[in-house]
Amino acid sequence: MADYRFVGPKPARMYEVILPKKIGYFGKIQEVLEDLFDESAIRDIPFVRQSVARLREDQGFDEDRWIRTLCQASRGYSMYEMDGRYLSAEGPIDERVIVIRFIFHNPDGADAATDFLAASLEVVNHLVARRFAMELGVEEELWFVEYGDPRLSIWRRTDADSQEDAPPDDEKP
Repeated sequence: MADYRFVGPKPARMYEVILPKKIGYFGKIQEVLEDLFDESAIRDIPFVRQSVARLREDQGFDEDRWIRTLCQASRGYSMYEMDGRYLSAEGPIDERVIVIRFIFHNPDGADAATDFLAASLEVVNHLVARRFAMELGVEEELWFVEYGDPRLSIWRRTDADSQEDAPPDDEKP
């Protein structure tokens, strides 16, 4: 029988990007989300190029580290769809939307100088939501929601024979 240890709760940030579900958007959605895991694709995003040019003026700016942080920060996403109704100038409209959810946290053992929580807003707002808005270019609005002060707890599977997975002394109950 597997054993699990409790990790957390620890600070997290959660975001959702909400856009209409249209078959013509599927390719762009896949491209944008896959690009989150590709450093060269991240470097090609106009916002990133502009940010790098601005940040290069700062002493000690490490471009490769910053790009790597953007690439590693999301570590994944979830998608679901929901039906809703909203009020437009023409009256109520029923619409199915795609929701892309991101949960960010600083993983155990991460380099203390790499703060994925700090990078999370830039990743989701500019590498996802803004890209959809700019590259789809036809929607009146795309919504981007940030949830305040979420906490993440994880039940992490441990190997009964390994001390490697044992919680550090400061995490033991």
